[in-house]
Amino acid sequence: MQHLPAPAGSTGRRVIHHEGCWIPVGEADLTLDQALDALARPGSEACTACEARHLPRS
Repeated sequence: MQHLPAPAGSTGRRVIHHEGCWIPVGEADLTLDQALDALARPGSEACTACEARHLPRS
């Protein structure tokens, strides 16, 4: 998960990446279930550069 900062007074965004994403964000820190839960939260989005956009959504 990548945390993107936001201007003062607003909430930041979270980008969920697939573990093989080419964008360097560090070690994988979420299980699949945790990633799906994170994607369901407001302010979260799937990375459009990797396979995270193909994670199954309920």
